[in-house]
Amino acid sequence: MLSRMKFRNQLNVGFAAIILFIITTVMLMLHFIIGASYRDQEGQLLKAYGQQVAFNIDSRIEYFISYLRLVTTDADLLAAMERDSFQQVQALLDSITAEFLNLHVGRVRDIRLHRNQVIQGVDLFENMDDIFYAFLPGNQAHWQNTYITATYLNDRNEVVFSIFKKAYQTNLERRYFLEMRIYETELFSFFHEDASGNQIYILNNGYIMSTNDRDRFRDLLRQNTFAEKMPRTADTMWIDSATSGFAVVIELYPGFLSRGYFRMLARLAPMIIGVFIASFFFAGVISIRFNKRLKILQEKIAAISNWELNHELRVGGSDEFGMLAEELDDTRLQILDLISQNNHINEQKRVAEISALRSQINSHFLFNSLSSIKWLSGQDNGDTLSEAVDRLAMFLRYSLVLDENQVPLHREIGQLEAFIYLSKLRYGEDLYIHTDIDKELMDSKCVKLILQPLVENSIYHGKGENVLNITIYSYVGDGFYHLIVEDDGLGMSQETIDMIYNHDKSLPKRGYGLRNVIDRVRMCSNDFGKVEIESQEGVCTKVIISQPL
Repeated sequence: MLSRMKFRNQLNVGFAAIILFIITTVMLMLHFIIGASYRDQEGQLLKAYGQQVAFNIDSRIEYFISYLRLVTTDADLLAAMERDSFQQVQALLDSITAEFLNLHVGRVRDIRLHRNQVIQGVDLFENMDDIFYAFLPGNQAHWQNTYITATYLNDRNEVVFSIFKKAYQTNLERRYFLEMRIYETELFSFFHEDASGNQIYILNNGYIMSTNDRDRFRDLLRQNTFAEKMPRTADTMWIDSATSGFAVVIELYPGFLSRGYFRMLARLAPMIIGVFIASFFFAGVISIRFNKRLKILQEKIAAISNWELNHELRVGGSDEFGMLAEELDDTRLQILDLISQNNHINEQKRVAEISALRSQINSHFLFNSLSSIKWLSGQDNGDTLSEAVDRLAMFLRYSLVLDENQVPLHREIGQLEAFIYLSKLRYGEDLYIHTDIDKELMDSKCVKLILQPLVENSIYHGKGENVLNITIYSYVGDGFYHLIVEDDGLGMSQETIDMIYNHDKSLPKRGYGLRNVIDRVRMCSNDFGKVEIESQEGVCTKVIISQPL
């Protein structure tokens, strides 16, 4: 269906597909990358808020515990615990803590005294056995000397929780415990102004101590269910306190972490639509101009492919089409000049000049590339055609400069990449070439036109029926840098390698390119450079080029 369309229509369809693909890709990137970033940012802010709440609770609980610790070290109180009655000790405790309680009215309900066998009205427990048990050796409260209860209703129907602290006595029959009753609102005050819409719970040892869901909290109170364990789920964020054993749990409402992302998308929507419309407009304009110039270039390529060398190949402009036309015209003129020269010089010089030219440009490769470009011009992939034209122009520019012996390595790699790209147009999936050259070597001096002939040699003489893999890589050592061209092709015998090294006249055709590279590396590097060949028939071939740094 697409192949029956005019090329202009194919370009429009191709541009439309590319634009849709780019926009779809960008939207997916926004969704998966930026969306995740926004969610992470919201999550980090929420976690920081929870950590601040946990820190505040830690500080407040540690303050209350420190005060109880201070009271339990009061010398007069400890002495009274040893000798006086329970009522006398309670009276002394009341006098010691009166100022503290007055200072913290609305925070601390009261501070009570308990002793084994003597219980002062406990609301949460029928007796103190549970508290005494918690402080026995081996239990957590024994080591911390502190025990914090769950939230409960006291005898005045007030929501409180208790902190128990043991006062150590030499008389084991007089075990005293201090109980500080703290209003639940002391915890609630740290997060009651939260406006995120999430449910926040304060837990201690897995039990709900406070929450901003006051309706649920009142239901728990009405049902006399003052402690409810809360499971960990994917929709909850847990922030454990550092010292007090409390935890802040934030139950996220659906979509909370993505709200910033969706607000950003709403702001970007008009811009995306505008870019979409503008892209189609400019794509249409470009396709019209592209189609005209491509038609002219197609005619020029057909002319040179048919050896019609008397036609001028000027397209105009400084883009890839103009550059390719200029390079092709230069090639045409050079070929005409060579033909003219060959009519006036002797046969030996003519053969030498053709041989030198072949050492730089493989005419079969050039015309195969032109044929591939011609074929591409009838397809619907304008980007691939443009890239092929650009690569061929680069290949020709580099190869046709005859007055250079050494060039920076990056130029040699650039010419090689152009050759690889054009070779892939011909062989497709039957050829895989990987380049891994150290970037620090890119400005090093390199003998010109040594990598491309080796790769070309691997393709034309090493490729069998299977896929050919070629790897070009580098390493540095002993004041030299080494370029390696390695393939898994047909390989060669040791006899052939020896013939290449020894300039044997009976050398097979496939060895001429290697020998040429060996000679030029040696001559252009003042005999410092060298080429080594390692090969195994039917397995692989490796050529190592060593040049001074």
